[in-house]
Order: sequence, then structure tokens, then C-alpha cells
Amino acid sequence: MTIRTIVVGCDLSAQSDEAIERAVGIAELHKARIYLVHAQADDAPIEEVDAAMLARLGEVTAAVRAQSARGIADRMAQIQARGLEVECVSRIGPPGEILAQVALEHAAELMVVGTHGATGISRFLLGSVASEAVRHAPCDVLVCRGTTARAPFVRPIVAMDFSPTAVRALEHASELVAPGTTIEVVHAWQLPTGSWGATLLGQARFPWSTVRDAVLTSAKAQADRLVASYQGSPIHVELLQGPPASVVTTRAEQQGHDLIVVGTHGNRGFRRLLLGSVAEGVMRHAPCSVLVVHGENAGQTAQFKKQ
Repeated sequence: MTIRTIVVGCDLSAQSDEAIERAVGIAELHKARIYLVHAQADDAPIEEVDAAMLARLGEVTAAVRAQSARGIADRMAQIQARGLEVECVSRIGPPGEILAQVALEHAAELMVVGTHGATGISRFLLGSVASEAVRHAPCDVLVCRGTTARAPFVRPIVAMDFSPTAVRALEHASELVAPGTTIEVVHAWQLPTGSWGATLLGQARFPWSTVRDAVLTSAKAQADRLVASYQGSPIHVELLQGPPASVVTTRAEQQGHDLIVVGTHGNRGFRRLLLGSVAEGVMRHAPCSVLVVHGENAGQTAQFKKQ
């Protein structure tokens, strides 16, 4: 995948500024075009208000929008000063849906959004815009969190279950990192459901350790095939026991990774609302930025219309 177009949510908050910074760093790596997307609220009519009050409210709204326009213009000028092409798209409507519409219209390869919460309990609060953007997106979505820089990532970690979507996530991860960066790949293995109960039967009647050995042997064989066949950035594969979302987020926190990459399906219809437990868990508990890589059908989800 080559990144030619990046769509960035811009609401003039500190979080969106961090997203813009990271998007600029990635755009410089690929000489990509940036679209700053500003979604404006659709002001609901206020009943039983006199003309004088309506006039004042109109003045306030106009002042806020003028200030927003100046803020966006400043950010565009800063991006242009880096030698990058940038455009602003301002529309009325829900930010997550507007971002997806713009990404679809311009065939963007990457959407970048900011979210609050870097550490502690606050990081569990993903934010409605980031959450909706991921669900509606026709492309990969980078949710920026934690330390942000105007540069590609340098310590990525990829959640790997050896499925086509996970391999696709690994391939796309290489586009967001500095050239030559080693990508850590983590496969979280677990014993088959019910294996724990076998211990009650005793080792003599049910040697559960053989099940564990079989699971590990299979995982190692798949890991070896991945290393042998992968043609992208250097990779290092680790096999760790435990629930996938918990394993990868804990590893990222312990090892100081700046990006977690996770794949999810991109089916049409209501299935787009189901990110998958691993992607959902990673997004909510990650100590750093998260790249959500959709499946090959992701472009169809943004065309789905609500009933």
C-alpha cells in the first residue's frame, strides 16, 4: 500500500493538533496530500426566543465560525510551509460520518483522528468521534494517543493471529514507520476452550500438556512461515500466552511501543458496527496510538445507509 491521501479530523482541540502533527510526519514520508476535515454542528432552532436574542446568538455563532476559520487557515499554512499539499473540507454533520465521507470521496488510504486520555483510567474513554470514525471508515484509521511527534513511528507492535486481515495489518504498518524500523509481531496463544477442566481428570487420564505443546508447535510453524515469506520491514515474532487484546496492550506498555497495529473485518451492513473484540479492546486500553486496519471490504461499509 502506498499512502497518497490522508484525511485528518480537525476540531482545533489539542488532541486534533496532535493528530495533525502525526499526519504531517507520515505525509512527509510519502509526499501525500492532506485533507483537513472540520465538521460543524447543525444548530437546532430555538423556540420562543425574541428577535433580539436570536440576533445575539447569530453574532456569537458567526464569531465562533470566524475564529475556527482563522485557526484552520493557520494550520493549513503550517502544513504548506512543510512543502505538502493541503485542502480544507468543512461540512455540517456528525464528525465521524463526515470524515468517512471525505475519505471515500478522495480515495484516502489513511484517516487520522485524535482522542483524549493517555494514561490511567482516562485512556479507557476513547471518545465518540474516534469510535465512530473507525466504524464508518472506508480505509485504515490511526487513532493518536500518548506522545505525538511530527514524524513516523519508531516502535510499532502488531497483533497477529496469522489471518489474511492480520497479515494485511502487518503490511500496512510498514507504511507508518521510519525506513528500516523493526516491527514487533505478537501472537497471543490460548489453550482450547475447556482445556482447563482437563486438569481435574489428572495428568494420567488427560495429559493436557500435550494440548499446550500442540498449540505452541502450530503457532511456531505459522510464525516461521510468516518470517520466511514476509518481504517488508524487518520483523520479530513473539508467542505469548493470554487474551490477545490484553497481551498486546500490556506488551506495548511494558516495552514502550508508540504504535499498536490491529486488523479488523470490513464487512458491509450492520456488521460494520462490530469491530471485533480484539480491535475494540486494543483501542480502549492502548497506552499509545493505534492503527486499525480494515479488511478488503472496508470501502463498502461507508456506503451502507441506516434504515
